Amino acid sequence: MKFFNWICLFLGLMFFSNIQAQTFDFNQQCQQAYQAIFKLKLDEGLAILEKEKENNPSNYMPYFIENYADILKLFINDNQALYDAIEPKVEARLAKLKSANSNSPYYLYTQADIHLQWAFCKTKFGNTLSAVFEVKKAHGLLLENQKKYPDFKPNIKSLGLLHTLFGAIPDKYKFAAKMLGFKGSIDEGLQEIHSVLKDEHFQFKEETVIMYTLLILHLKKDEKNAWNMINQSDIPLGDNLLNHFIAATVAAHTGKNDNVISILSNRPNSKEYYPFPYLDFMMGCAKLNNLSNNADVYFKKFLAQNRGRSYQKEAYRKLAWFYLIHGNADAYNKYMSAVLKIKSAPTDEDKSAQKEATSNLIPNKILLTARVLSDGAYYNTALKYLNNLDAETLKQARDKIEYYYRKASILDALNQTDDAIKNYLVAIQKGSNYDYYFAANASLKLASVYEKQKQYSNAIFYFKKAIDLDKDEYADSIDAEAKAGLNRLKKYN
Repeated sequence: MKFFNWICLFLGLMFFSNIQAQTFDFNQQCQQAYQAIFKLKLDEGLAILEKEKENNPSNYMPYFIENYADILKLFINDNQALYDAIEPKVEARLAKLKSANSNSPYYLYTQADIHLQWAFCKTKFGNTLSAVFEVKKAHGLLLENQKKYPDFKPNIKSLGLLHTLFGAIPDKYKFAAKMLGFKGSIDEGLQEIHSVLKDEHFQFKEETVIMYTLLILHLKKDEKNAWNMINQSDIPLGDNLLNHFIAATVAAHTGKNDNVISILSNRPNSKEYYPFPYLDFMMGCAKLNNLSNNADVYFKKFLAQNRGRSYQKEAYRKLAWFYLIHGNADAYNKYMSAVLKIKSAPTDEDKSAQKEATSNLIPNKILLTARVLSDGAYYNTALKYLNNLDAETLKQARDKIEYYYRKASILDALNQTDDAIKNYLVAIQKGSNYDYYFAANASLKLASVYEKQKQYSNAIFYFKKAIDLDKDEYADSIDAEAKAGLNRLKKYN
């Protein structure tokens, strides 16, 4: 009997020590792997994690960090076959994490963050309903972890992200969100995220800086502070390919086309980085925007190397525009025909390219040139092109509406606000009976003008009009921006 008791005690101690040994140690090897992955040196990062698993099998942190690599691959590739191959790994990864030490603040956090990462991934691949359930799981785990460890900064970071996104949910979905237990505001979430960034040694700083920058850019429309995050080296470039992408993205959205070209020209480009063909697409767009004679090289490189669904149609359309602007109408027709051969049109830009390809209408060259110059924030040059064009001589109704819309947005950017408002109103008046996107986008931009002027009733009126007007292109993005505007102004409604 005594021997039996010793056996039971021994087995119990073995079981207990095994549970205790399964820890989450964000040690130097894991930090190196995390940093390598967020530089897009994925193979290097994953190799470090495999070595850590071999040398320290009781450390479960590598199983969490490797999920970042899969998510980044899918966002870069946007490839359905790759998604189908990677998705089965998630349950096995979560099962592994669930067998770890439940007394660690990382225990619930790592599971929650994997659910959250996959929610974004599933949204990208069109699995919206499944993504909602992933968010619900993540939210529940984070709230439970917050009760146990209220000062655990990684948890605050992820809850901050959710609170920001919940705050941006359009009003018509608020009830459903509340039913699922979701609540928060944009300002609340951003404050939470910013609070953890004050810690210079925060363990997940790389992703959090990127997250915060993109949120203030897209949800707060705070272009100045978003660019300052880049300009002040909060997102250091150096050998970090992902940060080059983020910096170029912010530059493109803040009217710094020359910076886009400079950033992408100096990006690291060796085989140790995960292939990122979209950067060539971005460079092609930036080169097209300043009328460079080699923009086509980058679009062709993107099309040759890209294996994803997104921006295939748009790349062919941008090639067509390049040749039309440079006087080659035959090449325009050739590449617009290529648009029709691509099956997927997952982005608003791809849908717009498809629309143009099926219309069989060649764009007005002067309007098109003004458009790409405006996209690059070369507003004075774009205005010179438009001033050489008499809108009333344009034969197509679409061209007339576009003229006033394009001129308004350029004058708006040049702070010639009164003239911009006049032209926005003309574009809305002339375009309201058509389904071209110009009237809706003019309403959206006019609402933003009134918001800046604190004419909130006018702003609300035109945000609503932007949603209500028919639009053949960019419907999702126009509606989303208008809903975000209404959300910002809901206390004035």
